Amino acid sequence: METVALRCTNCGAPLPKPQPGEEWVRCEYCGFLNKVVDAAAYVERLRRDLEKWIRELLPATMISSTVADLTARYQIFQEIIKPKVMMARSNIRAKYLLYLSSPLTPIPPPSFSSDDPKPLFEETLRIQTIRDFAVSEDDLKLVQETIVYGNIAGYLLNAIKALSKFDVKSALKNIEEALAGIPEDPGLNLVKQRLNAARSVLTALSLLYDRDTQAALDIAKTGIDQYNMLLDSVGSSASPEVSRGVLEAEKMVAEIVYKISEASHEFFRAGRDPLEVLRFVEAYTKVFQLIRETYKRPLSDLVEVVENLRRIVLAKNGSSQVYVVPGSGSFYLPFYVVESRFSFVKGMLLKKGVESRLTVLVSAIAPYAANPVTDVFGVYSGKPVKLERVEEAPLYPVLKSIISSMKASGLPADARVIPPLISSVLAEKIFDGYMNMVSGKYGGKIIFVSSQATGVIYIPFNPVNQQTLAYERGLSISLITGLDNLTKLSV
Repeated sequence: METVALRCTNCGAPLPKPQPGEEWVRCEYCGFLNKVVDAAAYVERLRRDLEKWIRELLPATMISSTVADLTARYQIFQEIIKPKVMMARSNIRAKYLLYLSSPLTPIPPPSFSSDDPKPLFEETLRIQTIRDFAVSEDDLKLVQETIVYGNIAGYLLNAIKALSKFDVKSALKNIEEALAGIPEDPGLNLVKQRLNAARSVLTALSLLYDRDTQAALDIAKTGIDQYNMLLDSVGSSASPEVSRGVLEAEKMVAEIVYKISEASHEFFRAGRDPLEVLRFVEAYTKVFQLIRETYKRPLSDLVEVVENLRRIVLAKNGSSQVYVVPGSGSFYLPFYVVESRFSFVKGMLLKKGVESRLTVLVSAIAPYAANPVTDVFGVYSGKPVKLERVEEAPLYPVLKSIISSMKASGLPADARVIPPLISSVLAEKIFDGYMNMVSGKYGGKIIFVSSQATGVIYIPFNPVNQQTLAYERGLSISLITGLDNLTKLSV
């Protein structure tokens, strides 16, 4: 029986060898800080438990009398050991498949798992202790597969837990260790390719944290290429280990990481800290989770958000332009310009259908805005405007003036710019919901609504207080959170 010198008391993974005189050692896989004496006591208890398990499984006389007897060892394995190994293999492989059934990405982070990796590592050690009794080729394969699945499942679970906390470096260490445990086996080639691609994406993020933006760009591109090749290999396969849907989600994240790397590299070239981009991504992933849960939005929305982030960085560095509305303000807030066509019924007795067109703004910080749609119909204020007279509403000329004054421009390098937090499609859906409210105010007279977001504009606002920001030409926005929380999402 053989165990490593020390194992983590939190997750059960191997610990690095402590330096002479060190009292503490940190686990590279879960980040737990172990006291050396506690880790040593855990390993000693684990050793005793393994010895006890062997004694209960195989009487001492049987063990000593069969060490050199291959035939007897084979018989013991078939009658006593194999049923337990098969059960262990079934349970461990189920966990292994479970952890591979979801995208292994930090963006968006996976749900935190309550599973404990320690039992997986401990069960794998138990199976290792009876490996000598597997003398036939089939029995040895059963034992080795169980060990491989157990170790990979343990490291994958640690990686998932790290990813749920956006701990990229710990997740990367676990993925690397899981890869190291995969033998040269054709049946595991696709899993190995998938974990290699995931490792590239995590490596790119890790390099960004180290401010090596050019290397991050290169390895992120490698990750995209790896996913493309893997998707070509998989075809329409429905394997839970490498399902096409999961691979496409992971590839999408690889593309997102590439865009993040581009933005970070631009910051680096401009003499600014590239970590500023990553700080936004860390903060925004929580917001995106809320958006996904509230509006049931796909991961592709995140691609659009990160692309807009990239454009903002380029515009702040003077190498590209976005649409900006003139004015003075310390906060530049994003809005989608939404063009709408709607029909409504007019008249009491001789009813007839009337079609109208409308251009409005939808706040692209919708999760933080109390009323994200510019209220031209007055449903928020309680002063509704007649459908046929919307152009006479007090807010409408303000909107027309703002939209007509936008121009392609850079963004001030020292301004706080909030990237769009929602996609253009979600902005359209939010506007359609607003029009449903309008229709309700008018007894369902609106019979058709068609909307299209035509672009993003940035408007400079100044804080009035922690809940309100105002634009100098008569537009204000109320927040459902404190301004400080919004500031964390600025670039």
